[in-house]
Amino acid sequence: MMKSIKKICLSAALICAAVVSASAQFVALNDHMGQPVRTKEYTDVKGSPYLYETWMKGAVTVAKGTRYEGVELMYDQVSDELVFKSEKGEAKIFVDPVKEFSFKIEKDGELVKEQVFRNGFAPIDGAKPYTFYEVLVDGQTKLLKRTSKSIFEEATYSSATKVKSFQSSNYYYLVQDNKLVKVKSDKKSILNALSDKGTELEAFIKSNRLDLKKDADLARLVAYYNSIKA
Repeated sequence: MMKSIKKICLSAALICAAVVSASAQFVALNDHMGQPVRTKEYTDVKGSPYLYETWMKGAVTVAKGTRYEGVELMYDQVSDELVFKSEKGEAKIFVDPVKEFSFKIEKDGELVKEQVFRNGFAPIDGAKPYTFYEVLVDGQTKLLKRTSKSIFEEATYSSATKVKSFQSSNYYYLVQDNKLVKVKSDKKSILNALSDKGTELEAFIKSNRLDLKKDADLARLVAYYNSIKA
């Protein structure tokens, strides 16, 4: 009888510990954890400064390690700033510095892809330590993509009126030994950067008919490199 009671108590203790552990991983996001978004001059500009034009549910990890799940987010790629929707429906930025955030893209209830964005990499090409990169491959050799938007002005045909629009620029980097190496999304650039396995990579590109202009194919190649490098 005593053994049975001890087993029940132990089971209950383990369940409680698991619940406490799980609850420690995720914290509810409150209004006081953000501050109002600074006013930006995005009026009369064609396109959107955001990665997605609508609020998207995602996860956020701040620098001190706290993680928030199911937060409605928008990523401003002009100011490189993550915005969340508060309980009152207001757009706010995080008080604590954001280390990583992600979006899960679903279609018909099924996960299509997950986009992960992270900062803290060594500055390059005018970037800052807090600049966000999309992590296309997260392994021994990482593949990062940086997308920045700027406001571009041009005069319309036969008119002195200037039209403003958002213009995107994409940059790709490999991370090896904590150093960023800039690459282009083409075979020559990638094979030069990963020359120690150049023969194998070239054969993989050919046999799988990879188009390295496509992020998915570029990521597939770097993931393959990691698999044969290990």
